[in-house]
Amino acid sequence: MIWVRGEVVPDEAPAISVLDRAFEHGLGLFETLRTWDGRPTLLQRHLGRLRRSARELGIPFDEGDLPDEAAVRSLLGEGGSLDDRTLRITLSGGFDDGRPGRIWMRSRPLPPPPGRPGARACATWFPAEDDRLLRSKALNYWSRRLAFEEARGLGYDENLSRLGSGAILEGSRTNVFLVEGGRLVSPDDHGEDGRPRPMLPGIMRSVVLERAAAMGLSVDPGTLVTLDDFRRADECFLTNAVRGIIPVVQLGPLGTGLAEPICYIHPGPVTRRLMDDLHAWLRSEDAR
Repeated sequence: MIWVRGEVVPDEAPAISVLDRAFEHGLGLFETLRTWDGRPTLLQRHLGRLRRSARELGIPFDEGDLPDEAAVRSLLGEGGSLDDRTLRITLSGGFDDGRPGRIWMRSRPLPPPPGRPGARACATWFPAEDDRLLRSKALNYWSRRLAFEEARGLGYDENLSRLGSGAILEGSRTNVFLVEGGRLVSPDDHGEDGRPRPMLPGIMRSVVLERAAAMGLSVDPGTLVTLDDFRRADECFLTNAVRGIIPVVQLGPLGTGLAEPICYIHPGPVTRRLMDDLHAWLRSEDAR
C-alpha cells in the first residue's frame, strides 16, 4: 500500500505523468527511514533534508503533500502489521513549467539481519569531487548503486568513497566513524573552508554525534580520515538510517593498496556503548 495526498491506496493506484522530470531526466528525491516501536522517530529530520535538497536542486513541491506522523500511522494501519518497518518518501521531479511533482510514501518490512557479524568494507569508489547529487538522496542513484554493487560483487558489504588525496568520506549507503583512544572521529559534509564535500549529511550520523556528546565522549565531527587513521583506530563503525550503527570488522585490502586487511574487534567497547544508548533513545519519547 502507498500513502499519497492523505489517502492510502494500492501500489498501482498513483498516476504520474510521463512528462514529469522523474521520467524525462531522472530528477527527484527520496528519503528512507524506519519506525522504532511503531513511531517514525526521525521523520522531521528526514523531511528537513528533503526540503533542503529540493531547494538546492530546484525541485518544486507542495508542502501540504508531505507526510506527517498521522500519515505514517494511517499507512501502517492499512498494512495490518505491528512490526517495525522501513518507510520511503519519494518526491518526483515536477515539470519544466514549475508545477510540483508528486509525493508518496510506502512501507516495507525491515531487512533481515546480516548473515555474519560485523561489516566488511572495501574502498574502490572514487566519486567526482564536484558531484552535487551525492549531497542529496537523488533518484539518480547510479553512482552510489554501482559502488555498492561493486562491493557486493567483490564479497564486501559496503564500498567507501575516496578522494584523490586518499581521504575517505563515506560509504555508498553509510557514514563512517572511527574510534581512536576513546575519541570519536567522523568526516563532515563540509570542509574546514566551508566548502561542501561530495557526501551525504547523514541523519543517523548527526544523531550518533549528539548521543556521543551527551554520553561525554570526545567528538571530532569534521576531520578527514585517511588509511593511516584506519590503521591507528581501535574501532570502526558505519551508520545508516535503517540499520543504525553497523560495526566494521574489516577494511580492505581491495581498494586500499594494502597487502593485508585492517581488522577490528566486533563490536568495540565504545561502539557497544553507543549502540545500546542509541537504540534506547530512538525508542524513547524524547527522540525527535
